[in-house]
Amino acid sequence: MFNENIKILLRGAVEFHVHFAPDGLTKRKIDAFELLREAKSVGMQAVVLKNKCFGTGAIAQLANNYNDGALAIGGITLDASVGGLNPEAVAIEANLGSKIVWMPTYSAQNDPTHKKNEKQRISNNISLLDQNSKLVPQVIEILEIIKENNMILATGHISRDEIFILFEEAEKIGIDKLVVNHPLTPSVGTRLTIEDQIALAGMGAYMDHCWVATMPKHSQVPVLDYVEAIRAVGVDKCIFSTDFGQIHNPTPLEGFQAMVNSLLEHGFSMEEIQIMVKDNPKLLLDL
Repeated sequence: MFNENIKILLRGAVEFHVHFAPDGLTKRKIDAFELLREAKSVGMQAVVLKNKCFGTGAIAQLANNYNDGALAIGGITLDASVGGLNPEAVAIEANLGSKIVWMPTYSAQNDPTHKKNEKQRISNNISLLDQNSKLVPQVIEILEIIKENNMILATGHISRDEIFILFEEAEKIGIDKLVVNHPLTPSVGTRLTIEDQIALAGMGAYMDHCWVATMPKHSQVPVLDYVEAIRAVGVDKCIFSTDFGQIHNPTPLEGFQAMVNSLLEHGFSMEEIQIMVKDNPKLLLDL
């Protein structure tokens, strides 16, 4: 049974990174509406719906209109299933009210997964850069759409060099909502040094630390690694989310509760945790 402090921290919290059913790639723990109802049951304010198969703006609209749950927020992941680096898909999601654009995840050239055969290696081999290490034209067009619609630019599973080049261009264009996903997770191909994280935070980026990486069937990242990185970067530039939804893990709500409990046990104050699970995501999402 979780204590009153955890209940307080869940009220008004935002789940910034979580998966749901239906999902055309894999089975998920619970569907979108169940996820949102669970979040509301403990007073959480909002959930960002992430799906690697399709944009989630339409589902978020339907959930907010017809489901009695926490606020649903849409986004799009630029994997092969949506045409990869597809400006038109991003523009459609912007029109649907989605607030976040993730660069490629399983389809990123940098990601080691989903490349079991030659066909997958061809389709799931997306790089943001050309042979001269310059951003390809589609990325520039996507950045313009993000800027025009005040959306969040998130890195997905791209490489360290791609992250820095992407954010440098985003800065020039005037995008001020930048998120680095999985900065400590080697299983998605990128584990940034603390120095890199500090440098990216200096560019205005937030580190999205995902609790799933601590799990036995994932990267088994020690919690102390998170503590060290967050203390170096500062809670003002960090977000904690679960990235849950996997069949073999607890439900996203159970994961969120365990995550908050562990952060308290590792010396983070109530105020510091609030910044990472409430204040920072709300600032990015304009809540």
